[in-house]
Amino acid sequence: MDHVILINKLENYGIRGLQLKWFKNYLDQRLQCVSCNGATSRLKTIKCGVPQGSNLGPLLFLIYINALPNASSILNLILFADDTNIFLSHKSIETLFMIANNELSLIADWFKANRLSLNLLKTNFVLFRSSRKHLPVFDYSLSIEHSEISQVKSAKFLGVHVDEHLTWNVHIHNIEKKIAKNVGIMTKISYLLPSLILQKLYYALIHPYLTYCNISWALNYSTRLDRLMKLQKRAIRVITKSKYYVHTFDLFRQMRILNIVKINILQTGIFMFRYIHKALPLNFKDYFTFSNEIHNHNTRTKETLRPVRFRTNYRKHSIRHSGPMTWNNLPWQIRSLKILSSFKNALRIHLLTAT
Repeated sequence: MDHVILINKLENYGIRGLQLKWFKNYLDQRLQCVSCNGATSRLKTIKCGVPQGSNLGPLLFLIYINALPNASSILNLILFADDTNIFLSHKSIETLFMIANNELSLIADWFKANRLSLNLLKTNFVLFRSSRKHLPVFDYSLSIEHSEISQVKSAKFLGVHVDEHLTWNVHIHNIEKKIAKNVGIMTKISYLLPSLILQKLYYALIHPYLTYCNISWALNYSTRLDRLMKLQKRAIRVITKSKYYVHTFDLFRQMRILNIVKINILQTGIFMFRYIHKALPLNFKDYFTFSNEIHNHNTRTKETLRPVRFRTNYRKHSIRHSGPMTWNNLPWQIRSLKILSSFKNALRIHLLTAT
């Protein structure tokens, strides 16, 4: 991050006068040295970058790269800290790659103008498509600054592995390995600890993997979730010190733990509650349709949400279909609640007691 460019960006964002001088003073005349094997180099003045681990460092970095999406009017860029993802779609694969390569040249120009470099070792692309769709014979490739970008079958997006066919198999397999390891740890020490401590270990070692972005990947075929369900049941038996053949339905209720399917219903319900009460980002405005927006008939379903029609399971497993279906199936006493915390508690109790 070039200091001169950063100061200019701060000024363009309205930081001027004494405040701008404060930032200049914060960045100027900082020194650094390198210490290796007992030898220390001479101090050198830092002319770029921000202090690592500082409170202002992440904020200044975000300001510095905030204009990156403006480099292209076609590409859809999603920025999160220093993790940038670019999305582009087209019906023709030849046109898709032609547009992508043209727009990537604009991205490269933006990097040059801002004196930034792209780490190609951490840069790759995924070609999302149906598993039933055969690719035409076409020599496709992406490159930036005459350097080819490698193609991968899955990529990690904010902690979730997204595969090229959107099956979530890679992510499920990844968390399956982690959960299996942690269940094994709990099993080995279970004879030393009471159930209360084992339950706390469950919420520390297993529950986070089952809940993180569950709303995205857990609405899936039961066969794909079967291994995770078995591991969760095994963990419940470890917590309650039950035999391996004991049915777990009553054990889940006893420990007040939701299984993976009910976790998905809970998260989907919370998402829909926030949509109904306009507590989601503006991107989700008009994301769903109420029945009374389609017709004026005074029917029992006029205040329900209409799920989108689907021809493929991709659409069936999307929030635009599952969200309205989940919401409409909730008891009216729960849907009519106005406070999020009350809604969460009521829905959780409903799921714990449901068969």
